[in-house]
Amino acid sequence: MSAAARLAEFIVKTSLEECPSDVIVQVRRAALDTLGVMLAGAGEPVARVVRRVVRAEGGIALATVVGSSLKTSPGWAALANGAAGHAHDFDDTNFALLGHPSVPLLSTALAAGEAEMADGRALVLGYVIGFEVDVALGLALNPDHYTRGWHATSSIGTLGCAAAAARLMGLDVTQTRHALAIAASHASGLKENFGSMTKPYHAGHAARSGLLAAQLAREGLTASETALEGRQGYVAAFGASHRLDQALEGLGRTWQLLGSGIAVKPYPSCALTHSAIDALIELRAAHRLSPRDVAAVQVGVNRVVPDVLAHARPTTALERKFSMQFCAAAALADGRVDFGSFTDGEVANPEVRALMERIAMVVDPGLPEGAEQHAWTRVTVRLGDGRTLSTEARGARGHPDTPLSDAALREKFLACAKAVLAPDEAESVAEQIGHLEDIPDVRALTSRLEGNLD
Repeated sequence: MSAAARLAEFIVKTSLEECPSDVIVQVRRAALDTLGVMLAGAGEPVARVVRRVVRAEGGIALATVVGSSLKTSPGWAALANGAAGHAHDFDDTNFALLGHPSVPLLSTALAAGEAEMADGRALVLGYVIGFEVDVALGLALNPDHYTRGWHATSSIGTLGCAAAAARLMGLDVTQTRHALAIAASHASGLKENFGSMTKPYHAGHAARSGLLAAQLAREGLTASETALEGRQGYVAAFGASHRLDQALEGLGRTWQLLGSGIAVKPYPSCALTHSAIDALIELRAAHRLSPRDVAAVQVGVNRVVPDVLAHARPTTALERKFSMQFCAAAALADGRVDFGSFTDGEVANPEVRALMERIAMVVDPGLPEGAEQHAWTRVTVRLGDGRTLSTEARGARGHPDTPLSDAALREKFLACAKAVLAPDEAESVAEQIGHLEDIPDVRALTSRLEGNLD
């Protein structure tokens, strides 16, 4: 049986009853976080650009573009919502995927769910299936795939989105196999675009391309049986990995939503900056540090990090999200990293500008190499009085082993949602998401995510 056929069997035949109850809890948390960042990002330039194209192109009004009054075809809605959800780089991550699973998956599932008039149970199952496919392929291909320059959120996530769409649209095994193979040709996304609008666009591209693959397969478009594992197929082109069989064996046996899990972001910047931000905020508070106390900072990182955090001297808000020098300096100078930290042009705070020149990021060969530990750091601060402060190798708050509390996650959602929703409406939406699987029609949720943004 081909790899696409094995995946198709899992996608079509898995039921929500087979999923552990804790899986559903994780989907609710992911949905709350994702819809929050989608609302927060709907006003960002990349989201506005995409909506201008959506309005120009038109489409049958089946699906909601979050934050606006616009309704359009499912594919365009998936693109617009995916780009908005990733606009602040505040959405969740999975370290086996080495990417962002939830924004593309929920953008796909909401759009397909509205078009198919699906209920909450179907939405939850579509997300679970897409997530498990994402992570299985991530386990097979990474880290080689990621270090080659592929943005896995899109280059792998397109297939997860195709899986979610296929399940929500009721494709059979043969159609689903074709959808995956079509999606393998749609898959793309380059890390060289990190720090630009194209990076968040990738999340929307994955959602739209995965959904389109399922739509085409439903109408009879065919693709190669061996598009994934063939000599010139997806795996050979994107990873040269021999772990595909092993990764597929785990489907439906080991639930990656409970295994590698989801890392929720407390800061709107690349996940690879978060451990250092946490460490420096803690050191600042514990030792009452001010910028003038600091002579130098060294941040030890995993070998995959320098190619991602490539903007040592960033000039735009998006570049600053991918700058260890900026994020570390902001953490030390301001004691926080939040939406207000990221603006275009010259860094406003002169203390942050000065600190950036004293921060070095170096590869630390002593850091662990596990997939979930790629985002770990080791921080050393040398003070002007000769003292040295340091932290052990560590992950970040929000990672699966130190998850945000339900209260902190809800607080993040409410802070994000206020960009579009009134406070009482945001509270009510949060309550509804807490019973996501019980919603009788997805449109009962999406209708509440509309707003007045252009």
